[in-house]
Amino acid sequence: MLKSFAIGLTFLGIFGVGCGGSTDSGLKNGTGGASGGGGSSASGGIGGDAGSGGAVGGAAGASGGAGGIGASGGAGGAGGAGGSSTGGAGGQAITLDNVCEKTQPQGCALAKSCCQSSGFGYDEAGCTKGALASCKENVDEVKSGKMKFDPTKVDVCLSVYAKVFATCTLGVNDLLLVLDELKQCSYLFEGYLPQGASCDRDVQCAPSSDPDVFVDCDDTTKKCTQSKRLHLNANCAVGGDAKDFCAQGLYCDAAWSPFPPYPGVCKTATAEGQKCNGFKQFNLECGPGFYCNQQTSVCTKAKVGGANCGSDLECQSFVCAIGKCQALEPVVAQETCTG
Repeated sequence: MLKSFAIGLTFLGIFGVGCGGSTDSGLKNGTGGASGGGGSSASGGIGGDAGSGGAVGGAAGASGGAGGIGASGGAGGAGGAGGSSTGGAGGQAITLDNVCEKTQPQGCALAKSCCQSSGFGYDEAGCTKGALASCKENVDEVKSGKMKFDPTKVDVCLSVYAKVFATCTLGVNDLLLVLDELKQCSYLFEGYLPQGASCDRDVQCAPSSDPDVFVDCDDTTKKCTQSKRLHLNANCAVGGDAKDFCAQGLYCDAAWSPFPPYPGVCKTATAEGQKCNGFKQFNLECGPGFYCNQQTSVCTKAKVGGANCGSDLECQSFVCAIGKCQALEPVVAQETCTG
């Protein structure tokens, strides 16, 4: 589901602070795959235009409603220093009535360094205003019976978004490593809409109890959509509207054909530094974040923005334009940073 990983993180799902643009993920067209499904507000994007599989990443959008930025009043949680999500500053518990005011300013503070390093600047008042408005949408839906609220999930959201903002950009492999934490966030504000229902944002969709199924509100169809994490030897597909994706450490060994999606089987990825098939066109065997170097036939870490490239697969962003890798986009957006 992360259709193109059009770079961005939109944490509107939970705490409301929007981070980034459309969040799709994985591989649009070109060397290996058209977009996977669509992820709206999930954890962000790596963007791109190429081939390791449109489906890879689907989970990010999928964990989408898992969004929000976190809440923390101090080092330990949404409360004061050392506090927890249930204890808030000064010992005051986080409740539905105070969750926005207690978490959104801290969420913006977490995004500050990424906003600044990304060149967007940072306006505390503007960020907080937008974050509060988005969070209050969720609160209103809980009060109207359209969602439920679990304050015990604040800490896990804080933890994962602190990691994400500290990184500021995410490659596909980075995303796969935090998917389970992102999914836990989807239980903070939990919608009830079933798969296929019309939606406006990820958090309105009911999360799946299956740990390998991720749910989001598809950017294009505006429907609650699922993507599934696939395990070793499972059937998979690359490109087209493929929504499912192979788990971290695996890749989709696809049979290339004239038109996507290209069917395949999830296999164990070849480790960095190990020999790979440098003669095979569109070789994905090194897994997300790596590529098979055709000169050395060795799995090599994908290149950063600005590096010379010959194909999309060589780039962390999956976009090689005019011989240069496009950089990964930040997980924040201008509107998040300055309102």
